Amino acid sequence: MQDRVAGSSRGRVASFGIAKMLAAVIAAVAIILAVVPFFADVDGGLMRTAALTVFAIGFWATGVWPIGLTAVALFLFAVLFQIHPPALVFSGFASAALWLVFGGLVIGASVRHTGLGERIARGLVGRLGGSYLKVLSGLALVSLALGFVMPSTMGRVVLLVPIVTVLADRLGYAPGTKGRHGLILATAFMSFTSAGTILPALVPGLALAGLAETLYGIEITYAGFLQIHFPVLGLLKIVFTVLIAAWLFGEPPGEVVADEGQAPPSSPEKWLAWVLIVALVFWVTDFVHGISPAWVALAAALVILIPGSGMVGPRAFDRELDYGSVFYVSAVLGLSAMLSESGLAVVAGNWLFSILPFAQGADAVNYGALAILSSAMGLLVTNPGIPAVLSPLAQEIADVTGLPVMTVLMSQVIGFTNIILPYQASPLIVAMAMGKVPLGNGVKLALLSSLVGFAVLVPINYAWWKFLGLLG
Repeated sequence: MQDRVAGSSRGRVASFGIAKMLAAVIAAVAIILAVVPFFADVDGGLMRTAALTVFAIGFWATGVWPIGLTAVALFLFAVLFQIHPPALVFSGFASAALWLVFGGLVIGASVRHTGLGERIARGLVGRLGGSYLKVLSGLALVSLALGFVMPSTMGRVVLLVPIVTVLADRLGYAPGTKGRHGLILATAFMSFTSAGTILPALVPGLALAGLAETLYGIEITYAGFLQIHFPVLGLLKIVFTVLIAAWLFGEPPGEVVADEGQAPPSSPEKWLAWVLIVALVFWVTDFVHGISPAWVALAAALVILIPGSGMVGPRAFDRELDYGSVFYVSAVLGLSAMLSESGLAVVAGNWLFSILPFAQGADAVNYGALAILSSAMGLLVTNPGIPAVLSPLAQEIADVTGLPVMTVLMSQVIGFTNIILPYQASPLIVAMAMGKVPLGNGVKLALLSSLVGFAVLVPINYAWWKFLGLLG
C-alpha cells in the first residue's frame, strides 16, 4: 500500500515537472510574440493580443497555476501593458454568465450545507446503483431531460454537480478517486454537448440562430435544428461520452453507504427546496417573462445568503465559495472580447479558410474542412465565440464550396458542441472547480472525446446530413 502511494506521489511530481517545462515554453513563446512588433512591421496590438492568448490558454491547459491566478495575471498584463482598455479587459464582470456562475456556486454550497443534495442522492442510489456504466447512463438521462426544460447549461451544471458529488459519496467514491471525477466530468460534458443540439439550451445556438436571420434572412426553427443535430451530435454523442468516461474513470464502487432511513427534512432544507423550485420555474419559463437565468440565479443566491436563513454556514460568503472559477469565467469572456476587438479572431479564421481544401462539388472534403474550421476556431475564441466569427464568412464559404449557406451555418454546431480543451466551455471548468476535479482529468476526457468524435461521429453525421439533403 505504501509503495502504491509513493509511486502515485512520484507520478504526480513528474507530471507537475512536465507541466512546468511546458509552461516555461509557453511563456517564452508569448514573450517572443509580444516583442516581435519592435523588430518587424506588424500590428503591435494584434501581436500583443496573440501573446496574451497564448499565455492564458497555455497556462489554463497545463494547470501549472490555479485557474484563478492565471485569470488575474491576464487582467494585469492586459492593463499594465495597455493591450486593451480596462473596460474591455474587465467586460466579463458585466456579463450575465459570470453572475450565473456566482449564483450557481452559492446554490451548490447550500445544497451541500443543508443536506438536500444527500437526500436527493439517496433517492438516486437505489435507481442508479450497480455498475459504473449504469450510474453514468442514469446521469446521462437526467442531463438530457434537463436540456429540454432548463435553458441554461451553467444552471444545469451547478444544479447537478452538488447532487452528483453526494451521490458519489453514497456509492463509495471518495474525494480524489477517479470514479468520482468521472461522474462529475461526464455529467458536465453531457449537459454541454447535448444542449448544443437543442436550440434554446446553449448560448452559441441562440447566437447562431440570431446571426442567420440577421445576416442572411434564414429562420432556424426549433424542430428543424433538433432534426439536423440531435440524433448524432446530441443523442449518439452522449452514448459515446458514457462509454469513454466509463473506460477512462470506471472503477468498482467502494463501501456503499447503507441507507438507514432519513430524518425529516430540516427547515433550511425545506426553504432551499422551495428556492430551487421557484428558480427552476423561472429558468424553464424564461421565454415568457424574459428574465435572464443569471438574474434568477443571483436572486436565489441572495435569498440563500441572507443571515439567519440557515441555508449556508455563517462564513459561507468568505470561506465556502470558489472565487477562482469566478475570475476564470470573467477572464475567458474578456479574452473573447479582446480577440474580437483586436481582429485576431477574424485573421485566424481567414487564415484557416485559406489553407483548408475547399472546392466546388467536393461535398465530403468541404464538410470535413468545415468541421475542422469550426472546431479549431473554438480553441481561439472559446466555443461561445464561434458563431460571431464564422457566421459572417458563411456566404463566402458557400460561394467557394457550392454548399447551401444553411449547411455552412449548421456546420458551426459541430465545433461548438465539441470540447478539445476544457477552457473552451466555462460550464465544464465550473463543474471541475465545484467538484474539485484535476484539470488533467478534464483534458483527458476532452481530447479523447474529440478524437472519437472526429473518427466516428463526424462521418456518421455526414451520412445523416446527406440523408436530410443538406449536402449534395
